[in-house]
Amino acid sequence: MTTVLYLAMLAFFLILFAVGTANDAVVTVRFLGRSLGPMTIGAALAGAAIAGLAFASLLGFLDGIKIRVANRKLRRQIRRAEEEADALRLRLARPQSAAPSSGMHEGSRSPSGPEARSF
Repeated sequence: MTTVLYLAMLAFFLILFAVGTANDAVVTVRFLGRSLGPMTIGAALAGAAIAGLAFASLLGFLDGIKIRVANRKLRRQIRRAEEEADALRLRLARPQSAAPSSGMHEGSRSPSGPEARSF
């Protein structure tokens, strides 16, 4: 996919170069109330291509920053969730000495055999 993109960009710039060199007419470019020129059509096309490339690069850079900030936030959330999961695992793995389940104290033997009483 990347190779196709590079080939498309190369074809675009080759066509731009061919159109620019084939047309030697002198023009004046008016943009936002300013006049630039006189210049050849090739120079005007090259300037427009460079300005478009700079604008697209700026947008890509800003989008990259936005993605990095979002990734940092998600990594922080993952780290907190992993810490919480580890704490819960440790709590479940510890023996519960505060609340004995059989009603007998820890370390005491339960009677078995002939000494066990049944009610």
